[in-house]
Amino acid sequence: MSTINIRFSIMLLVAVIATGCKNTKENSKTETSKPNILFLFTDDQRNGTIGALNQYNVQTPNMDGLVKNGTAFTNSYILGATTAAVCSPSRAMLMTGRHYFNIEPNVYAQFAYNKEERGQSDKLTFPEHFKANGYTTFATGKQHNGEPWVERGFDYVKSAFLGGMTTHFGTKVKDYTPETGWSEPYKNEDKFSSEVFADAAIGFIDSYKEDQPFLMYVAFTAPHDPRTAPQEFHDMYPAKDIALPENFMPQHPFEVADDHIRDEVLAPFPRTESIVQKEISDYYAMITATDTQIGRILKALEVSGQADNTIIVLAGDNGLALGQHGLLGKQNVYEHSVSVPMVFCGPNIPKNQKKDALAYLHDIFPTLCGLTGLEIPESVQTENLTPVITGEQEAVRESMFYAYNSWPGEAYKAHVNNYGGHRAVRKGDFKLIVSAKKEEYTYQLFNLKNDPWELINLIDDENYTNIKEDLKLELQKLIEETGDLADLTKAEFGLFGNPEAYNFKN
Repeated sequence: MSTINIRFSIMLLVAVIATGCKNTKENSKTETSKPNILFLFTDDQRNGTIGALNQYNVQTPNMDGLVKNGTAFTNSYILGATTAAVCSPSRAMLMTGRHYFNIEPNVYAQFAYNKEERGQSDKLTFPEHFKANGYTTFATGKQHNGEPWVERGFDYVKSAFLGGMTTHFGTKVKDYTPETGWSEPYKNEDKFSSEVFADAAIGFIDSYKEDQPFLMYVAFTAPHDPRTAPQEFHDMYPAKDIALPENFMPQHPFEVADDHIRDEVLAPFPRTESIVQKEISDYYAMITATDTQIGRILKALEVSGQADNTIIVLAGDNGLALGQHGLLGKQNVYEHSVSVPMVFCGPNIPKNQKKDALAYLHDIFPTLCGLTGLEIPESVQTENLTPVITGEQEAVRESMFYAYNSWPGEAYKAHVNNYGGHRAVRKGDFKLIVSAKKEEYTYQLFNLKNDPWELINLIDDENYTNIKEDLKLELQKLIEETGDLADLTKAEFGLFGNPEAYNFKN
């Protein structure tokens, strides 16, 4: 038996003696025991694409079950990105509980100035923290921040995809343990990626016999493109029957950052209704196919007898436009691209609750600490949502900050017309977006309560002058608080060609 197991067993024995050695199932769990954690993480799934949230017509019976048996956040977001590969900084923030301006060196950059520094951040991750506090940690699926973080955080890794995007049949994966190191890449041509990762997760659940609690990080590569689910799921969503979103547009009303990068040229300009219907149809098929695999994992957890003592978190790394505002990708700060699903389910978590409190994806690190009684590390910069989940508080923040700007390196200098950025703030019902492109600034003001699709720009309406000025002040305050070096008085926020703004070393 390992030293950790011996220490845990002694603690358990002492606690049982202290409570009178009552030999009942209820009293066999002590105050020193911790709940397991199962983290289910999807790729490019925007908030509302869960049937139980009633925003989009997508079938997700297993995700619906988590919503009904837990607490869902309806205003949950990512902070943003400094690269078109939005999922990478999103995952770096999730892992560390830090704003992406303060994760140095910049581990999520795919084209860093010093390539040897990629993935070398020394910032504490939540798998590391839970591992240091007695949890056995396991990972499968997409790992987008480099091997060192995976190695530091996980005891066991099965079927890990190391990268940003990949084919969904024949996904190349690797295994890892500290004793054996990394395996050679291997693949299964016949299995959908979500099934491969579900198989790995189920294998871990079925074989787990340790005394200490576990933390499982199951990171799917779906519904990220290429959107190639098993055909049975595509058959569920005939493209001609797909309803277009209210904010469908053939093209964006003005030039924005990265409006002709890879994500945006997956469909021709201007966008047509039939093409967008097909994009959405394939997207829904990917979500439902992945929901099916989530159901398999949840069933295995139930059969194992661990379900009642497991906190389940369901979340996504960023949203996606798919025709909204004339865009296809996620390189913007509209609701469809910065909003993500976030659901907590498990012991002592209220059931069938929907919270409208403002929440960041990277709040999950301190929230898991709050839900399990672990101390929140000093390195964490974001908020613990536990008081909101338990009903002790209505909110942990009054405003929300969003940021996006293009990659500033050599590749973009050759395509300067792509460059630009966005900064945005939400406070109450109102959201202000500031967009920079070349020498132009564009301001948009939306009332999200009355206009959730962000269609009616109120920026020139004199009735909202005070709100506009208040949001500008709030935006500047949040820029300074988060460590963002954007200067809203300079062209393109004064960031183009400035490596310091991205925490890079020359």
